[in-house]
Amino acid sequence: MRPKVLLLVILVITLMLQSLAVFAQEYNPDEDLPKPSRFEKSLTKLGRGLSNIMFGWAEVPLTFDRKLKEGKPFGYLFGVVPVLGTARAIMRTGTGVFEVVTFPITDKEINYQPILEPEFLF
Repeated sequence: MRPKVLLLVILVITLMLQSLAVFAQEYNPDEDLPKPSRFEKSLTKLGRGLSNIMFGWAEVPLTFDRKLKEGKPFGYLFGVVPVLGTARAIMRTGTGVFEVVTFPITDKEINYQPILEPEFLF
């Protein structure tokens, strides 16, 4: 064979072999990962509850920061935001207490879903 033809055949084979790696890396987490068990879901609920209890107070500065970035006026930031942040902090802490108390006694799959968004503050 001529050297140009041999080089072309080697190049084509090399390119075809590289494309096989793409098929080897195909991954679908819905099919490839096992579904979490009820125990894992209940531990996630416990962790989420503990996190909300410990960091519920952080809603006050986070709400202030969020509203500051939205460009709210000075009066709103120091008049309304502390009330909103405190209400959200009480809500998040109360939700954390609820999730810690109810994590071992859940019986429905939907009861493992987070109550507040975002699920974790940090």
